Amino acid sequence: MTWWVFQNSRLVAEKAALAELEGRVDWLRVASWQADSELAMCVTFSIAHGDRELAFRMRYPSVFPDSPPMVFTEDQSQISLHQYGPSGELCLEHRPDNWHPSITGADMVASCRRLLVEEQPDTGETVHARSAHVSSLGRDLRSKSCRLLLSEQDLHALNGLPELAANVLSFTENKAASVYLASIERIGPEDKPIWTSDLALPKGNGPEEGTVVRVPGASTSGVRSVDDLRAQLDKAELGDLRGELIETDGLTHLLIGDARDWTLFWTFGKAAERKIINYTTVVVPLDGQRLPDQFEDLWGKTVGIVGCGSMGSKIAASLCRAGVGKFVLIDEDIFFPGNVVRNELDLRYAGTHKASGLRERLTNLSPGADVRTFRMSLGGQESAASMAGALEALGDCDALIDATASPEAFNMIASVATRRKVPMVWAEVFAGGIGGLIARARPDWDPTPLVARGQIDVWCKDQGVTWIKPENPGRYEGQSQDETPLIADDADVSVVAGHASRCALDILARPQASIFPVSAYMIGLSSEWVFDQPFDTRPIDLQPDGEWGETMEVTDAEAALKIFMEHLPPKEEPDAAAVAE
Repeated sequence: MTWWVFQNSRLVAEKAALAELEGRVDWLRVASWQADSELAMCVTFSIAHGDRELAFRMRYPSVFPDSPPMVFTEDQSQISLHQYGPSGELCLEHRPDNWHPSITGADMVASCRRLLVEEQPDTGETVHARSAHVSSLGRDLRSKSCRLLLSEQDLHALNGLPELAANVLSFTENKAASVYLASIERIGPEDKPIWTSDLALPKGNGPEEGTVVRVPGASTSGVRSVDDLRAQLDKAELGDLRGELIETDGLTHLLIGDARDWTLFWTFGKAAERKIINYTTVVVPLDGQRLPDQFEDLWGKTVGIVGCGSMGSKIAASLCRAGVGKFVLIDEDIFFPGNVVRNELDLRYAGTHKASGLRERLTNLSPGADVRTFRMSLGGQESAASMAGALEALGDCDALIDATASPEAFNMIASVATRRKVPMVWAEVFAGGIGGLIARARPDWDPTPLVARGQIDVWCKDQGVTWIKPENPGRYEGQSQDETPLIADDADVSVVAGHASRCALDILARPQASIFPVSAYMIGLSSEWVFDQPFDTRPIDLQPDGEWGETMEVTDAEAALKIFMEHLPPKEEPDAAAVAE
C-alpha cells in the first residue's frame, strides 16, 4: 500500500513537522521529498556537525505509520558505531520494538542529530553512544558470508599454542544456505597432531592446509586488506611468515589471533596484487542438556529399520536426533522427485536408493553415526546369501522397526524378533490419512509379533469394523464415508512416525519402566472408521502369548555333543608336496 497517496493528511503532517524543526534549529537543511523507484516516500536532508555537513536520506516504509522510517547516509558511508548492513542504516532511539504511530519523521531526524553529538563530541574523538539494543549474533552475522566455526575446546587449544610459533593447520569447508563455513580438523602435522577438533560437523571440501599462529594481544577484527595483514605480521615480527603467505603467487591460509579474537584469512592472486578473504569467527556455544537423562546410552544402541520411505525415513531421522548411534537400513526402492512430499529426503537424492540417501542424511545429522545399508527387499526375490546377511544384521540390533506396511516383510522381521528376542515396533498410516497404528512387541512382556497382529485384528472385530488393509502399501489415497477423496499428507505421516519414534525410544531408554500402559494404539487423524474425531486415540491392550526365543528340542549334553561332532567339516589333509619340501 502506498500510504502517502491514501493517507495524504499524514504526508502533509510529516512535511509540516520536519519544516517546523528546520525553522527552529540551525543544524538542519531539508532538501527534497520524492518517491523512489519502489514508490517509497523519501526525504533527503543534511545535518551540520562541527566543521562537516553530513547528507542523509530518510525512507518511509510502505506500512508507515505502523513501522518507523529508516535513516541512511546518502553515500552509504559509515559515520557511526550504530550502523548496520551494507546500506548504512542508522540505529536510532525510535525502533520497531518501541515505535508508536504518533512519532514523526522529524523525531527520527532529531534522534539522528543526538546520536552524532554523543558519538562525536567536540573533543574530536569518537565514542560509543549508549544503546538500548541487545546484541544479537544473528544480526551481527547477516552480512558475513564466510565464517569459521570453533568450539570452546578449539579455542582452548588455540590459546595453548606457543607464542609467535607457526603450526600446521588443517581445516574443511562447507557451503550451506549461501554461506561458506570452515571448521578446524586438526592443529599440527597429521602424524603427530597437537589438537584434533571435537566439533562434529559433516565432512566438507578439503581438507585444506594452512598456518596457525598465536599473537598475544592481537586484534584481527580490523584487518580488512592485505596491507592490514602485512602490517599485523610486521608488528609481531613475523616477517618470514609474511613472505610465505603474502609475498607469493599461491593460495595461502592463515589463522591468527589470541584469546577469543581469531580470524582465518585466505590470500590469493599475484604477489603484486594479492587479495584477501576474511572468515568471521563464530564460537559454537556449549550444549546444555537438550535430551532426557535416559537417552545418554542411546549412542551405543543399534536400531534396524526396514522400509526407508515416508514412515521409515522420518523415524530414522528422529531416532538419530535423539542420540541413537547405529542403524541397519533395509530398502530396495529408488527415491524419485514425487516422493519428496512425504519423505525425510529432498530432491538432492532423486535417483538414489532410499537406503543410501537416508544413510547420508543420518550422517549429516550425526557425523559419527554408524549406518549399514542393505539395498534389497526383505521377503522379495533376493539371493539366499543377501537375505541371510540382512536377517543376521537385524538379529544383532537392540530394536527392530517395520515401516513397510507389507505383510511379507512383517513376517520376516517378526521371525527375527521372536527368535533372537529383539523388541519390535511397527507403524502404518491408514488409507487417506484417516489415522494410523502404532504397536510394539517386547520379549517376555508382550505377545510375539505375529500373535500381537492377530489380537489387533480381533480388537477391530470387537469394534464392529474391519481391519484397513490398503491395496498398495506405498500409496495413501482413500475415500471418506461421504465419498470425499482423502490423501495422506506429510503431516499425517509425521504424526504417526513421531508416535512410533516415541515408542521405540521408550523401549531403548526405559526397557523395564515403559511410560506406555498398553502396547498398541490406534491414532485418529479424522472422524472416520473407528475414530470419533481427529486425535482420537484408542489403546489396545495386548496380552502376552507365544514363545520368545530360539525353538529348542530337549537334548542332553552328551547327545548334543555327538550331533555336533558328527557334522563338523572334514579335517584338511596337508599337501604332500609341501610336506616333502
